Amino acid sequence: MTPPTTIHPGAGRPLAKTTPAHGIVIANGTVVTMNRERQLVADGAVLIKGDRIAAIGKAADLLAANPGAEFVDATGCLVTPGFVDAHNHPAHFLSKGLLDDVETGRRWATRLYPFDTKIGPDECYWGSMGTFAEMIRNGTTCFADPGGFYPEETIRAAERIGIRGVVTRSITDIHDAGRPTPDALMGSPAEIVDGMKRLYGEHHGGAEGRIRVWMGLRTVMATSDELCRAVRDAAELLGVGIHAHLAINPLETQQCLRKWGARPVERYRRLGLLGPNFLAVHMGAADLSEVELLAGLDVKIGHCPSASMLGAFGCISHGHFPEMIAAGMTVGLGSDAAAISRFLDLVRVMYLAACAHKDVHYDAEIMGAHKAFEMATIDGARALLWDDAIGSLETGKLADITIVECSGLEWHPRPAFNPVANLVYSSSGAAVRSVMINGRFVMRDRRLLTLEEDELRAATSRAAADAVRLAGLPEEQRWPVI
Repeated sequence: MTPPTTIHPGAGRPLAKTTPAHGIVIANGTVVTMNRERQLVADGAVLIKGDRIAAIGKAADLLAANPGAEFVDATGCLVTPGFVDAHNHPAHFLSKGLLDDVETGRRWATRLYPFDTKIGPDECYWGSMGTFAEMIRNGTTCFADPGGFYPEETIRAAERIGIRGVVTRSITDIHDAGRPTPDALMGSPAEIVDGMKRLYGEHHGGAEGRIRVWMGLRTVMATSDELCRAVRDAAELLGVGIHAHLAINPLETQQCLRKWGARPVERYRRLGLLGPNFLAVHMGAADLSEVELLAGLDVKIGHCPSASMLGAFGCISHGHFPEMIAAGMTVGLGSDAAAISRFLDLVRVMYLAACAHKDVHYDAEIMGAHKAFEMATIDGARALLWDDAIGSLETGKLADITIVECSGLEWHPRPAFNPVANLVYSSSGAAVRSVMINGRFVMRDRRLLTLEEDELRAATSRAAADAVRLAGLPEEQRWPVI
């Protein structure tokens, strides 16, 4: 396996150093601004200069005013903010197909945690590269990683491919039989926090501002009170968020009551963790009184409907996400992982968020396509404390832009009528034509510009085989192959 520190010939191309001197005009499409008024600009255009959006308006006006700019024709397309995946484990691209249809506790103990704790930096790097490539191909421009054990390799992959992201380490300091973690990967609270401060000092703001480093808490069952308080204090000192799995399912609630004498949300409340910089993910086992508490504290929520439906967390059937939104909470969308969601297409995740809760509530007006799109753009950015710069197309914001082709039959007969609903209900990430991050194209006309896909496929296949060997994961064929 080629070490991740050495990019072998042809495996990748560095990002262009500069954008054209006179800027870029993406013109003639329908611009979905996601500004406060949620305005759509028909026959619209976006002017990009450097890494920022310089203007938004009618195509004829911006083209006439910027004759020297590079012209990108978006006729028949939606021009939208880049999608924000608020919860994803990048390395798990390599374990795709090995976690299917397995009971949750057994999956954690015999597949997920052995993978996390036994792979090396090389596997983490190539898994992350595979995840980020699939994300970009489906229009995602920003991710949030709740932590593996080689965050530097995830950061290296993000820097190389050109994506934006929030990264932490898997932070845990006590043993949990259901989530086996070797002593060597844990440490004392002081050691863990010191390591996170080093990671922050070395990488926060890196890759021209595309990388941010947060604190994290992997699980409520494997973090001591001392570690929780140390993470809380470090996040406040550094001015960053805390990314945590919380209230995942009834099993976790029962375990937490036995071990800590409190439900997961209440335990973290007592420890002073819950606040505007806390991103609580999954939350399918939170009750209505906890929703009221969390709303009052401005806690951010990560909703992963596809992961819940594959893994049977209960977030759709028992979760209170419509109530969270009605209470004014910020709820972003996450794919969780390529192995856990089984796809990294946020348009498909939007569809599930828009539709699944309708069925549970017998209410066709709950959630819906436009709310789901908000969750994958401006609300996702707000969940990551980054909405001042990304999540909408507005003058002065960073140019993270997704261009979606609307010519497919699934968009007809009215492709431009309620196009956001057309995207969520009828289309998928396969309709994404081009993706720009920080003012530079990382995919154009369906071609990734910072790596060679054939070589990525070969590298991830080799790394996946290495991961299976290192972790001792079972490779089960459900039906006989002859």
